Amino acid sequence: MKKTCLMLLAVLVMLGAASRLYRPAEKSLWSDEIATIATSLGNSIDPDAYRLRHERFDSPAPVPANVYRLKALQSHGVGNLGQTIEVLKSNVHPPLFFGLMNLWIHAVGPEPGRLRLPAIFFGILAIPLMYGFALRLADLDSARFSGAARPAFALLATGMMALSAYQIDHAQDARQYTLLILLALSAGWLCLTLVRQAGRDWRPWLAVGLVLAAGLYTQYFFMWFAGFVILYLAWQGRRDKAFLLKVAGLALLVAGLFGPWLGVFKVQMAFFKLVGHYTAGLWKPLQLPEKLWRIACDFFLPASPVGKLLPLLILLAALFLGLKQRFLPQREETGRFAMSPVVVFLLGWLLVVVGGQVALDILKQTHTATIRRYLLLASPACYLVMAYVLVQMGRQWRYAKAAWVAGGLSAVLLGLMAFDAFTMLRWEHTSSDEFHQAAGLINASARPDDLVLVNKTGAMAVGMAYYLRPEIRMWGLDIPDSRLLAPDSAFMRNLETHLEKRVWLVFSHAAPSTQNRLGGWLTDKGYHRLQLEKVPGVQVSLWGRESG
Repeated sequence: MKKTCLMLLAVLVMLGAASRLYRPAEKSLWSDEIATIATSLGNSIDPDAYRLRHERFDSPAPVPANVYRLKALQSHGVGNLGQTIEVLKSNVHPPLFFGLMNLWIHAVGPEPGRLRLPAIFFGILAIPLMYGFALRLADLDSARFSGAARPAFALLATGMMALSAYQIDHAQDARQYTLLILLALSAGWLCLTLVRQAGRDWRPWLAVGLVLAAGLYTQYFFMWFAGFVILYLAWQGRRDKAFLLKVAGLALLVAGLFGPWLGVFKVQMAFFKLVGHYTAGLWKPLQLPEKLWRIACDFFLPASPVGKLLPLLILLAALFLGLKQRFLPQREETGRFAMSPVVVFLLGWLLVVVGGQVALDILKQTHTATIRRYLLLASPACYLVMAYVLVQMGRQWRYAKAAWVAGGLSAVLLGLMAFDAFTMLRWEHTSSDEFHQAAGLINASARPDDLVLVNKTGAMAVGMAYYLRPEIRMWGLDIPDSRLLAPDSAFMRNLETHLEKRVWLVFSHAAPSTQNRLGGWLTDKGYHRLQLEKVPGVQVSLWGRESG
Protein backbone atom coordinates (compact mmCIF):
# COMPACT_ATOMS: atom_id res chain seq x y z
CA MET A 1 0.00 0.00 0.00
CA LYS A 2 2.76 2.43 0.95
CA LYS A 3 4.71 1.62 -2.23
CA THR A 4 1.62 2.24 -4.37
CA CYS A 5 0.98 5.59 -2.68
CA LEU A 6 4.57 6.68 -3.26
CA MET A 7 4.30 5.69 -6.92
CA LEU A 8 1.08 7.69 -7.32
CA LEU A 9 2.69 10.63 -5.52
CA ALA A 10 5.66 10.45 -7.92
CA VAL A 11 3.26 10.51 -10.87
CA LEU A 12 1.48 13.59 -9.48
CA VAL A 13 4.77 15.36 -8.83
CA MET A 14 5.96 14.62 -12.36
CA LEU A 15 2.68 15.84 -13.87
CA GLY A 16 2.78 18.98 -11.75
CA ALA A 17 6.41 19.63 -12.61
CA ALA A 18 5.87 19.04 -16.34
CA SER A 19 2.92 21.44 -16.44
CA ARG A 20 4.81 24.16 -14.56
CA LEU A 21 7.91 23.73 -16.73
CA TYR A 22 5.93 23.78 -19.99
CA ARG A 23 7.31 26.62 -22.13
CA PRO A 24 7.71 29.16 -19.32
CA ALA A 25 9.20 31.73 -21.72
CA GLU A 26 6.25 31.59 -24.15
CA LYS A 27 4.22 34.42 -22.65
CA SER A 28 5.74 37.84 -22.23
CA LEU A 29 6.53 39.47 -18.93
CA TRP A 30 3.69 41.54 -17.50
CA SER A 31 3.76 44.69 -15.39
CA ASP A 32 4.29 43.03 -12.01
CA GLU A 33 7.10 40.86 -13.38
CA ILE A 34 8.78 43.95 -14.82
CA ALA A 35 8.49 45.42 -11.32
CA THR A 36 10.10 42.24 -9.93
CA ILE A 37 13.16 42.78 -12.12
CA ALA A 38 13.45 46.47 -11.36
CA THR A 39 12.88 46.19 -7.59
CA SER A 40 15.20 43.20 -7.22
CA LEU A 41 18.00 45.10 -8.95
CA GLY A 42 17.35 48.22 -6.86
CA ASN A 43 15.59 50.35 -9.49
CA SER A 44 12.38 52.30 -8.99
CA ILE A 45 9.92 52.42 -11.90
CA ASP A 46 7.04 54.00 -9.99
CA PRO A 47 6.36 57.53 -11.33
CA ASP A 48 4.75 58.47 -8.01
CA ALA A 49 8.03 57.86 -6.19
CA TYR A 50 9.83 60.16 -8.63
CA ARG A 51 7.15 62.80 -8.33
CA LEU A 52 7.39 62.90 -4.54
CA ARG A 53 11.13 63.52 -4.90
CA HIS A 54 10.32 66.36 -7.32
CA GLU A 55 11.81 64.35 -10.17
CA ARG A 56 10.28 62.82 -13.27
CA PHE A 57 10.39 59.22 -14.40
CA ASP A 58 10.15 60.05 -18.12
CA SER A 59 12.73 62.03 -20.04
CA PRO A 60 11.72 65.56 -21.14
CA ALA A 61 11.87 64.34 -24.75
CA PRO A 62 11.51 61.00 -26.60
CA VAL A 63 14.42 58.57 -26.14
CA PRO A 64 15.41 55.19 -27.63
CA ALA A 65 13.50 52.27 -26.13
CA ASN A 66 16.72 50.91 -24.66
CA VAL A 67 16.87 53.90 -22.28
CA TYR A 68 13.55 52.83 -20.74
CA ARG A 69 14.67 49.20 -20.62
CA LEU A 70 17.76 50.15 -18.62
CA LYS A 71 15.54 51.83 -16.00
CA ALA A 72 14.71 48.31 -14.84
CA LEU A 73 17.87 46.42 -15.78
CA GLN A 74 20.58 48.69 -14.40
CA SER A 75 22.59 46.67 -11.87
CA HIS A 76 23.78 48.14 -8.57
CA GLY A 77 25.85 45.08 -7.74
CA VAL A 78 25.21 41.50 -6.68
CA GLY A 79 23.51 41.31 -3.31
CA ASN A 80 23.08 45.08 -2.95
CA LEU A 81 20.01 44.69 -0.74
CA GLY A 82 20.43 48.18 0.68
CA GLN A 83 19.52 49.67 -2.68
CA THR A 84 16.60 47.25 -3.02
CA ILE A 85 15.31 48.28 0.41
CA GLU A 86 15.52 51.95 -0.59
CA VAL A 87 13.30 51.19 -3.58
CA LEU A 88 10.89 49.21 -1.41
CA LYS A 89 10.28 52.27 0.77
CA SER A 90 8.16 53.52 -2.14
CA ASN A 91 6.44 50.18 -2.56
CA VAL A 92 4.15 47.84 -0.65
CA HIS A 93 6.19 44.63 -0.45
CA PRO A 94 8.64 43.18 2.08
CA PRO A 95 12.15 42.25 0.94
CA LEU A 96 12.71 38.47 1.07
CA PHE A 97 11.55 37.50 -2.42
CA PHE A 98 13.28 40.46 -4.05
CA GLY A 99 16.51 39.67 -2.23
CA LEU A 100 16.41 36.13 -3.59
CA MET A 101 15.61 37.42 -7.08
CA ASN A 102 18.52 39.88 -6.90
CA LEU A 103 20.91 36.95 -6.64
CA TRP A 104 19.00 34.91 -9.24
CA ILE A 105 18.87 37.65 -11.89
CA HIS A 106 22.57 38.38 -11.51
CA ALA A 107 23.26 34.66 -11.91
CA VAL A 108 21.06 33.78 -14.90
CA GLY A 109 19.78 37.05 -16.39
CA PRO A 110 16.30 38.57 -16.83
CA GLU A 111 15.00 36.45 -19.73
CA PRO A 112 11.36 35.45 -19.02
CA GLY A 113 11.89 31.69 -18.92
CA ARG A 114 14.83 31.84 -16.55
CA LEU A 115 13.29 34.62 -14.49
CA ARG A 116 10.30 32.41 -13.67
CA LEU A 117 12.28 29.36 -12.60
CA PRO A 118 12.35 30.19 -8.83
CA ALA A 119 8.55 30.51 -8.72
CA ILE A 120 8.26 27.28 -10.71
CA PHE A 121 10.65 25.53 -8.31
CA PHE A 122 8.67 26.68 -5.25
CA GLY A 123 5.45 25.55 -6.95
CA ILE A 124 6.86 22.08 -7.62
CA LEU A 125 8.12 21.71 -4.05
CA ALA A 126 4.64 22.56 -2.75
CA ILE A 127 3.21 19.39 -4.36
CA PRO A 128 4.97 16.73 -2.23
CA LEU A 129 4.76 19.06 0.76
CA MET A 130 0.97 19.10 0.37
CA TYR A 131 1.03 15.30 0.56
CA GLY A 132 3.05 15.27 3.78
CA PHE A 133 0.94 18.04 5.28
CA ALA A 134 -2.33 16.22 4.43
CA LEU A 135 -1.04 13.03 6.07
CA ARG A 136 -0.12 14.93 9.20
CA LEU A 137 -3.54 16.64 9.15
CA ALA A 138 -5.30 13.26 8.83
CA ASP A 139 -3.46 12.09 11.96
CA LEU A 140 -5.56 14.55 13.96
CA ASP A 141 -8.57 12.28 13.41
CA SER A 142 -7.40 8.68 13.12
CA ALA A 143 -10.95 7.36 13.54
CA ARG A 144 -12.10 8.92 10.28
CA PHE A 145 -8.84 8.31 8.44
CA SER A 146 -8.24 4.66 9.14
CA GLY A 147 -7.10 2.24 6.46
CA ALA A 148 -7.03 3.61 2.92
CA ALA A 149 -8.82 6.86 3.84
CA ARG A 150 -5.62 8.52 5.08
CA PRO A 151 -3.50 8.12 1.91
CA ALA A 152 -6.57 8.70 -0.29
CA PHE A 153 -7.14 12.06 1.41
CA ALA A 154 -3.51 13.06 0.95
CA LEU A 155 -3.31 11.94 -2.69
CA LEU A 156 -6.56 13.64 -3.65
CA ALA A 157 -5.52 16.97 -2.11
CA THR A 158 -2.07 16.63 -3.71
CA GLY A 159 -3.65 15.91 -7.08
CA MET A 160 -5.66 19.12 -6.89
CA MET A 161 -2.55 21.09 -6.01
CA ALA A 162 -0.58 19.50 -8.86
CA LEU A 163 -3.23 19.83 -11.59
CA SER A 164 -4.91 23.14 -10.73
CA ALA A 165 -4.56 25.62 -13.59
CA TYR A 166 -4.71 28.35 -10.96
CA GLN A 167 -1.58 27.00 -9.24
CA ILE A 168 0.19 26.39 -12.56
CA ASP A 169 -0.56 29.92 -13.74
CA HIS A 170 0.89 31.45 -10.57
CA ALA A 171 3.91 29.15 -10.72
CA GLN A 172 4.75 30.61 -14.14
CA ASP A 173 4.67 34.12 -12.75
CA ALA A 174 7.90 35.69 -11.48
CA ARG A 175 6.27 36.80 -8.25
CA GLN A 176 6.21 35.59 -4.65
CA TYR A 177 2.93 33.66 -4.68
CA THR A 178 4.24 30.08 -4.87
CA LEU A 179 6.80 30.87 -2.18
CA LEU A 180 3.89 31.92 0.05
CA ILE A 181 2.12 28.59 -0.56
CA LEU A 182 5.32 26.72 0.26
CA LEU A 183 5.82 28.67 3.48
CA ALA A 184 2.17 28.25 4.51
CA LEU A 185 2.28 24.47 4.04
CA SER A 186 5.60 24.30 5.90
CA ALA A 187 4.23 26.33 8.80
CA GLY A 188 1.07 24.22 8.88
CA TRP A 189 3.07 20.98 8.94
CA LEU A 190 5.27 22.28 11.78
CA CYS A 191 2.19 23.49 13.65
CA LEU A 192 0.65 20.01 13.52
CA THR A 193 3.98 18.52 14.56
CA LEU A 194 3.92 20.69 17.68
CA VAL A 195 0.39 19.56 18.49
CA ARG A 196 1.33 15.90 17.97
CA GLN A 197 4.41 16.19 20.21
CA ALA A 198 2.59 18.36 22.77
CA GLY A 199 5.28 21.01 22.20
CA ARG A 200 7.96 19.15 24.11
CA ASP A 201 10.78 19.66 21.58
CA TRP A 202 12.03 23.25 21.20
CA ARG A 203 13.24 22.80 17.62
CA PRO A 204 9.79 22.78 15.94
CA TRP A 205 8.94 25.95 17.88
CA LEU A 206 12.02 27.66 16.49
CA ALA A 207 11.35 26.32 12.99
CA VAL A 208 7.73 27.48 12.87
CA GLY A 209 8.80 30.92 14.16
CA LEU A 210 11.39 31.24 11.39
CA VAL A 211 8.91 30.10 8.71
CA LEU A 212 6.20 32.50 9.90
CA ALA A 213 8.69 35.37 9.93
CA ALA A 214 9.84 34.39 6.44
CA GLY A 215 6.22 34.52 5.28
CA LEU A 216 5.82 38.03 6.69
CA TYR A 217 9.02 39.07 4.93
CA THR A 218 7.56 37.68 1.68
CA GLN A 219 4.12 39.31 1.64
CA TYR A 220 2.21 41.25 4.27
CA PHE A 221 -1.02 39.32 3.67
CA PHE A 222 0.74 36.34 5.23
CA MET A 223 -0.03 37.95 8.58
CA TRP A 224 -3.49 36.36 8.46
CA PHE A 225 -2.06 32.88 8.09
CA ALA A 226 0.54 33.55 10.78
CA GLY A 227 -2.26 34.74 13.04
CA PHE A 228 -4.23 31.57 12.32
CA VAL A 229 -1.27 29.34 13.27
CA ILE A 230 -0.70 31.14 16.57
CA LEU A 231 -4.44 31.14 17.42
CA TYR A 232 -4.74 27.45 16.59
CA LEU A 233 -1.76 26.56 18.78
CA ALA A 234 -3.18 28.65 21.61
CA TRP A 235 -6.54 26.89 21.29
CA GLN A 236 -4.86 23.48 21.29
CA GLY A 237 -2.90 24.30 24.43
CA ARG A 238 -5.63 26.18 26.25
CA ARG A 239 -5.52 23.75 29.20
CA ASP A 240 -1.72 23.59 29.39
CA LYS A 241 -0.07 26.67 30.86
CA ALA A 242 3.41 25.56 29.79
CA PHE A 243 2.22 25.12 26.21
CA LEU A 244 0.52 28.53 26.25
CA LEU A 245 3.74 30.14 27.47
CA LYS A 246 5.55 28.58 24.54
CA VAL A 247 2.88 29.95 22.17
CA ALA A 248 3.42 33.40 23.67
CA GLY A 249 7.16 32.92 23.19
CA LEU A 250 6.51 31.96 19.55
CA ALA A 251 4.50 35.13 18.99
CA LEU A 252 7.28 37.21 20.56
CA LEU A 253 9.86 35.43 18.40
CA VAL A 254 7.95 36.23 15.19
CA ALA A 255 7.42 39.83 16.30
CA GLY A 256 11.10 40.15 17.21
CA LEU A 257 12.25 38.75 13.86
CA PHE A 258 9.95 41.11 11.97
CA GLY A 259 10.70 44.08 14.22
CA PRO A 260 13.73 45.39 12.27
CA TRP A 261 11.50 45.86 9.24
CA LEU A 262 8.77 47.86 10.99
CA GLY A 263 10.50 51.18 10.30
CA VAL A 264 10.47 50.52 6.54
CA PHE A 265 6.90 49.21 6.77
CA LYS A 266 5.80 52.49 8.36
CA VAL A 267 7.45 54.46 5.54
CA GLN A 268 5.71 52.25 2.96
CA MET A 269 2.29 52.79 4.49
CA ALA A 270 2.85 56.55 4.61
CA PHE A 271 3.85 56.52 0.95
CA PHE A 272 0.80 54.60 -0.18
CA LYS A 273 -1.52 56.73 1.89
CA LEU A 274 0.03 59.79 0.27
CA VAL A 275 -0.21 58.63 -3.34
CA GLY A 276 -3.61 57.01 -2.91
CA HIS A 277 -3.02 53.48 -4.18
CA TYR A 278 -5.93 51.08 -3.63
CA THR A 279 -8.25 53.99 -3.13
CA ALA A 280 -11.83 53.81 -1.91
CA GLY A 281 -14.70 53.57 -4.31
CA LEU A 282 -13.96 50.12 -5.68
CA TRP A 283 -15.39 48.33 -2.65
CA LYS A 284 -18.88 46.89 -3.24
CA PRO A 285 -19.99 44.83 -0.21
CA LEU A 286 -23.11 43.51 -1.93
CA GLN A 287 -20.96 41.83 -4.56
CA LEU A 288 -18.58 40.29 -2.02
CA PRO A 289 -20.24 36.84 -1.67
CA GLU A 290 -20.39 36.40 -5.43
CA LYS A 291 -16.76 37.47 -5.86
CA LEU A 292 -15.52 35.18 -3.10
CA TRP A 293 -17.50 32.36 -4.72
CA ARG A 294 -15.83 33.06 -8.06
CA ILE A 295 -12.39 33.08 -6.41
CA ALA A 296 -13.11 29.70 -4.80
CA CYS A 297 -14.15 28.41 -8.24
CA ASP A 298 -10.92 29.76 -9.74
CA PHE A 299 -8.89 27.61 -7.34
CA PHE A 300 -10.28 24.54 -9.14
CA LEU A 301 -11.31 25.37 -12.72
CA PRO A 302 -10.54 29.01 -13.59
CA ALA A 303 -11.27 28.50 -17.30
CA SER A 304 -14.34 26.27 -17.07
CA PRO A 305 -18.01 27.02 -16.29
CA VAL A 306 -18.10 23.64 -14.52
CA GLY A 307 -15.96 25.21 -11.83
CA LYS A 308 -18.97 27.17 -10.62
CA LEU A 309 -20.57 23.90 -9.50
CA LEU A 310 -17.68 22.57 -7.45
CA PRO A 311 -18.09 24.75 -4.33
CA LEU A 312 -21.79 23.86 -4.47
CA LEU A 313 -20.81 20.20 -4.45
CA ILE A 314 -18.75 20.81 -1.32
CA LEU A 315 -21.63 22.54 0.46
CA LEU A 316 -24.23 19.94 -0.46
CA ALA A 317 -22.01 17.00 0.44
CA ALA A 318 -20.98 18.66 3.71
CA LEU A 319 -24.64 19.30 4.53
CA PHE A 320 -25.53 15.69 3.79
CA LEU A 321 -22.71 14.36 5.93
CA GLY A 322 -23.62 16.76 8.71
CA LEU A 323 -27.21 15.54 8.71
CA LYS A 324 -25.92 11.99 8.86
CA GLN A 325 -23.82 12.94 11.88
CA ARG A 326 -20.58 12.37 10.01
CA PHE A 327 -19.12 15.81 10.57
CA LEU A 328 -20.61 15.90 14.08
CA PRO A 329 -20.39 12.31 15.38
CA GLN A 330 -21.61 11.50 18.86
CA ARG A 331 -18.95 10.93 21.45
CA GLU A 332 -19.74 7.90 23.54
CA GLU A 333 -17.83 9.10 26.59
CA THR A 334 -19.53 12.49 26.83
CA GLY A 335 -22.74 12.13 24.89
CA ARG A 336 -21.95 15.41 23.15
CA PHE A 337 -21.35 16.24 19.53
CA ALA A 338 -17.88 17.35 18.47
CA MET A 339 -16.66 18.57 15.10
CA SER A 340 -13.80 16.70 13.48
CA PRO A 341 -10.46 18.30 14.41
CA VAL A 342 -9.56 18.24 10.71
CA VAL A 343 -12.65 20.32 9.91
CA VAL A 344 -11.85 22.66 12.80
CA PHE A 345 -8.36 23.24 11.43
CA LEU A 346 -9.52 23.85 7.85
CA LEU A 347 -12.47 26.05 8.75
CA GLY A 348 -10.25 28.05 11.10
CA TRP A 349 -7.73 28.49 8.28
CA LEU A 350 -10.41 29.76 5.89
CA LEU A 351 -12.14 31.92 8.47
CA VAL A 352 -8.99 33.75 9.58
CA VAL A 353 -7.35 34.12 6.14
CA VAL A 354 -10.46 35.06 4.14
CA GLY A 355 -12.32 36.80 6.95
CA GLY A 356 -9.25 38.77 7.98
CA GLN A 357 -8.66 40.03 4.46
CA VAL A 358 -12.30 41.00 4.02
CA ALA A 359 -12.35 42.77 7.40
CA LEU A 360 -9.22 44.71 6.46
CA ASP A 361 -10.83 45.77 3.19
CA ILE A 362 -13.97 46.93 4.97
CA LEU A 363 -11.92 49.02 7.40
CA LYS A 364 -9.66 50.46 4.70
CA GLN A 365 -12.31 50.56 1.93
CA THR A 366 -9.98 48.83 -0.50
CA HIS A 367 -10.68 46.12 -3.05
CA THR A 368 -7.87 43.62 -2.52
CA ALA A 369 -10.10 40.80 -1.23
CA THR A 370 -11.82 40.72 -4.60
CA ILE A 371 -8.50 40.01 -6.35
CA ARG A 372 -7.88 36.29 -6.42
CA ARG A 373 -4.12 36.38 -5.85
CA TYR A 374 -4.63 38.07 -2.46
CA LEU A 375 -6.61 35.04 -1.30
CA LEU A 376 -4.02 32.61 -2.64
CA LEU A 377 -3.30 31.37 0.89
CA ALA A 378 -6.87 30.08 1.09
CA SER A 379 -6.43 27.73 -1.88
CA PRO A 380 -4.72 24.78 -0.07
CA ALA A 381 -7.51 24.77 2.53
CA CYS A 382 -10.10 24.62 -0.28
CA TYR A 383 -8.38 21.60 -1.82
CA LEU A 384 -8.21 19.89 1.56
CA VAL A 385 -11.88 20.57 2.30
CA MET A 386 -12.87 19.09 -1.06
CA ALA A 387 -10.67 16.03 -0.45
CA TYR A 388 -12.11 15.60 3.05
CA VAL A 389 -15.69 15.67 1.80
CA LEU A 390 -15.06 13.18 -1.00
CA VAL A 391 -13.09 10.76 1.18
CA GLN A 392 -15.65 10.83 3.98
CA MET A 393 -18.44 10.51 1.45
CA GLY A 394 -16.95 7.26 0.23
CA ARG A 395 -16.05 5.97 3.65
CA GLN A 396 -19.14 6.67 5.72
CA TRP A 397 -22.14 6.32 3.46
CA ARG A 398 -24.16 3.24 4.28
CA TYR A 399 -24.55 2.29 0.63
CA ALA A 400 -22.35 -0.56 -0.50
CA LYS A 401 -21.02 1.22 -3.59
CA ALA A 402 -20.39 4.58 -1.93
CA ALA A 403 -16.63 4.21 -2.30
CA TRP A 404 -17.05 3.73 -6.05
CA VAL A 405 -19.24 6.83 -6.27
CA ALA A 406 -16.75 8.96 -4.32
CA GLY A 407 -13.86 7.53 -6.33
CA GLY A 408 -15.67 8.31 -9.58
CA LEU A 409 -16.36 11.89 -8.48
CA SER A 410 -12.71 12.29 -7.49
CA ALA A 411 -11.57 10.98 -10.87
CA VAL A 412 -13.94 13.34 -12.70
CA LEU A 413 -12.72 16.28 -10.62
CA LEU A 414 -9.04 15.58 -11.25
CA GLY A 415 -9.75 14.88 -14.92
CA LEU A 416 -11.54 18.20 -15.34
CA MET A 417 -8.73 20.03 -13.58
CA ALA A 418 -6.12 18.32 -15.77
CA PHE A 419 -8.06 19.19 -18.93
CA ASP A 420 -8.45 22.77 -17.73
CA ALA A 421 -4.70 23.04 -17.14
CA PHE A 422 -3.98 21.52 -20.56
CA THR A 423 -6.33 24.01 -22.21
CA MET A 424 -4.63 26.93 -20.50
CA LEU A 425 -1.15 25.79 -21.40
CA ARG A 426 -1.92 24.73 -24.95
CA TRP A 427 -4.34 27.39 -26.21
CA GLU A 428 -4.53 30.23 -23.70
CA HIS A 429 -0.91 30.48 -22.63
CA THR A 430 -0.48 33.89 -24.28
CA SER A 431 -3.62 35.44 -22.77
CA SER A 432 -1.47 37.94 -20.83
CA ASP A 433 1.05 38.38 -23.63
CA GLU A 434 0.36 42.11 -23.86
CA PHE A 435 3.83 43.63 -24.19
CA HIS A 436 5.20 41.00 -26.58
CA GLN A 437 2.21 41.22 -28.91
CA ALA A 438 1.93 45.02 -28.76
CA ALA A 439 5.65 45.51 -29.37
CA GLY A 440 5.54 42.92 -32.15
CA LEU A 441 2.92 44.96 -34.01
CA ILE A 442 5.13 48.04 -33.82
CA ASN A 443 8.40 46.25 -34.61
CA ALA A 444 6.88 44.76 -37.75
CA SER A 445 6.12 48.08 -39.46
CA ALA A 446 7.74 50.94 -37.52
CA ARG A 447 9.73 53.47 -39.55
CA PRO A 448 12.94 55.13 -38.30
CA ASP A 449 11.19 58.43 -37.57
CA ASP A 450 8.12 56.92 -35.85
CA LEU A 451 7.32 57.89 -32.27
CA VAL A 452 5.78 55.46 -29.74
CA LEU A 453 3.73 57.04 -26.94
CA VAL A 454 2.95 54.75 -23.98
CA ASN A 455 0.25 55.64 -21.51
CA LYS A 456 0.38 54.52 -17.86
CA THR A 457 4.12 54.98 -17.75
CA GLY A 458 6.36 53.12 -15.34
CA ALA A 459 6.08 49.34 -15.51
CA MET A 460 4.05 49.55 -18.70
CA ALA A 461 6.54 51.81 -20.49
CA VAL A 462 9.47 49.65 -19.36
CA GLY A 463 7.57 46.51 -20.35
CA MET A 464 7.03 47.84 -23.86
CA ALA A 465 10.70 48.86 -24.08
CA TYR A 466 11.67 45.34 -23.02
CA TYR A 467 10.28 44.02 -26.34
CA LEU A 468 10.59 46.99 -28.70
CA ARG A 469 13.62 47.26 -30.96
CA PRO A 470 16.26 49.17 -28.91
CA GLU A 471 16.51 52.04 -31.42
CA ILE A 472 12.77 52.82 -31.65
CA ARG A 473 11.99 56.22 -30.16
CA MET A 474 9.44 56.14 -27.37
CA TRP A 475 8.05 58.36 -24.67
CA GLY A 476 5.98 57.61 -21.58
CA LEU A 477 2.90 59.74 -20.97
CA ASP A 478 2.54 60.28 -17.24
CA ILE A 479 -0.99 61.69 -16.94
CA PRO A 480 -2.01 61.61 -13.26
CA ASP A 481 -4.39 64.54 -13.82
CA SER A 482 -6.75 64.86 -16.80
CA ARG A 483 -6.15 68.64 -16.80
CA LEU A 484 -2.76 67.91 -18.36
CA LEU A 485 -4.65 66.99 -21.55
CA ALA A 486 -6.07 70.48 -21.98
CA PRO A 487 -5.04 71.70 -25.48
CA ASP A 488 -3.27 74.78 -24.08
CA SER A 489 -1.45 72.99 -21.25
CA ALA A 490 2.35 72.97 -21.10
CA PHE A 491 2.22 69.16 -21.24
CA MET A 492 0.39 69.15 -24.59
CA ARG A 493 2.50 71.98 -26.04
CA ASN A 494 5.65 70.02 -25.20
CA LEU A 495 4.15 66.89 -26.76
CA GLU A 496 3.32 68.80 -29.94
CA THR A 497 6.93 69.89 -30.43
CA HIS A 498 8.03 66.25 -30.63
CA LEU A 499 5.35 64.88 -32.94
CA GLU A 500 6.45 63.22 -36.16
CA LYS A 501 4.63 62.12 -39.30
CA ARG A 502 3.51 58.92 -37.62
CA VAL A 503 2.73 58.25 -33.96
CA TRP A 504 1.96 54.97 -32.24
CA LEU A 505 -0.30 55.09 -29.18
CA VAL A 506 -0.08 52.22 -26.71
CA PHE A 507 -2.88 52.43 -24.15
CA SER A 508 -4.21 50.19 -21.44
CA HIS A 509 -7.81 49.13 -21.97
CA ALA A 510 -8.48 50.71 -18.57
CA ALA A 511 -7.84 54.24 -19.92
CA PRO A 512 -10.43 54.78 -22.68
CA SER A 513 -11.21 58.41 -21.80
CA THR A 514 -7.54 59.44 -21.93
CA GLN A 515 -7.11 57.66 -25.23
CA ASN A 516 -10.21 59.29 -26.73
CA ARG A 517 -9.12 62.77 -25.67
CA LEU A 518 -5.63 62.29 -27.03
CA GLY A 519 -7.04 60.83 -30.24
CA GLY A 520 -9.31 63.84 -30.65
CA TRP A 521 -6.37 66.16 -30.09
CA LEU A 522 -4.34 64.33 -32.76
CA THR A 523 -7.27 64.61 -35.16
CA ASP A 524 -7.34 68.37 -34.61
CA LYS A 525 -3.63 68.44 -35.48
CA GLY A 526 -4.32 66.81 -38.84
CA TYR A 527 -3.62 63.17 -37.95
CA HIS A 528 -5.69 60.20 -39.07
CA ARG A 529 -5.89 56.81 -37.42
CA LEU A 530 -4.26 54.39 -39.85
CA GLN A 531 -4.36 51.19 -37.79
CA LEU A 532 -6.02 49.87 -34.64
CA GLU A 533 -5.12 46.56 -32.97
CA LYS A 534 -6.22 45.11 -29.64
CA VAL A 535 -4.22 42.57 -27.68
CA PRO A 536 -4.88 41.34 -24.11
CA GLY A 537 -4.67 44.36 -21.83
CA VAL A 538 -3.38 46.83 -24.43
CA GLN A 539 -4.69 48.71 -27.46
CA VAL A 540 -2.24 49.80 -30.16
CA SER A 541 -3.14 52.46 -32.73
CA LEU A 542 -1.09 54.10 -35.46
CA TRP A 543 -1.76 57.76 -36.36
CA GLY A 544 -0.28 59.64 -39.29
CA ARG A 545 -0.64 62.77 -41.35
CA GLU A 546 -0.75 60.68 -44.51
CA SER A 547 -4.06 59.33 -45.78
CA GLY A 548 -3.28 55.60 -45.66
